[in-house]
Amino acid sequence: MNPDEHWRLWRADPRATPFQSPAWLDHWWTYLGGVERHDAELRDDGGRLVGALPLFVWNDGGVRRLVPVGAGHSDYCDALLAPGADMDRLWAAILAHADRRDELLLPDLRADSPLLTPPPTGWTAEDEQMETCPVLALPRQGPLLPALGKTQRRKVVHDRHRAARLGGVEERLARPDEIGEALEALFALHTARWAGAGEAGVLADPKVRAFHRAAAPALSEAGLLRLSLVRHEGRIVAVLYGFADRSRWHSYINGIDMTVPGQSFGTLAFATLIEAATAHGAREFHFLRGEEPYKYAWGAAPRRTFRRIVRRA
Repeated sequence: MNPDEHWRLWRADPRATPFQSPAWLDHWWTYLGGVERHDAELRDDGGRLVGALPLFVWNDGGVRRLVPVGAGHSDYCDALLAPGADMDRLWAAILAHADRRDELLLPDLRADSPLLTPPPTGWTAEDEQMETCPVLALPRQGPLLPALGKTQRRKVVHDRHRAARLGGVEERLARPDEIGEALEALFALHTARWAGAGEAGVLADPKVRAFHRAAAPALSEAGLLRLSLVRHEGRIVAVLYGFADRSRWHSYINGIDMTVPGQSFGTLAFATLIEAATAHGAREFHFLRGEEPYKYAWGAAPRRTFRRIVRRA
């Protein structure tokens, strides 16, 4: 898919998230993709790209599945569709590729996804709820703290007071020139935490690290990257790797130093990112997949994604 056309379509689709952007998908394909890719495209009468879903073939134990590019590492998968474009015609483009496979697997679809509309005659769809992705509604006016529940508001204030007593603690969003340093700190902190549980963690994979080293600067250049940093005496002790689009900010993955007694650097990293989202007029903060208790402590409400399997009737 032509990157310039892909970006124009991404900007035209009000539902698009950073997970559907070329900055994310193209680098995912380079470092984590397979060998057989098929881009389903819909064009209007003037040849303008108005719908798209990049796909690849996944051979899973002898089952040939057609799957969206980015699946597995994208908390939200979806097609791009310009306002007014015909979803039935995009379905036809998608299923032209799926017709030669065993099934079309569409994971991590939000409830309003156009890919959850009925497929054409001759195809069946099987849907099931998949992941829980808690979402925090942000205040329309004013700062974040007064809008939080009493317990979480007190926790943020308390943790910042403890950091002030420790001294030398700084919390803020990363500058573009800090992306490389922040990613390396994220890899180290995240891997160390999982190693303590006897597991490797997703960021231990060299291919995954290479993907993020390429994707993060591209997302930053497009204005979609948000990295929240907490430093103690200049050393990074918490990194929250997140994204922003038109009305939503997202927290994707974090790395936190848990070895400093009496400190909760993770609270500071999240507070920094969520406060920035509020200040920039975002309507929602998406904690993405997983039901960790801290997400609900912030006041988030659960939302479910769906997995759809489409087959020939």
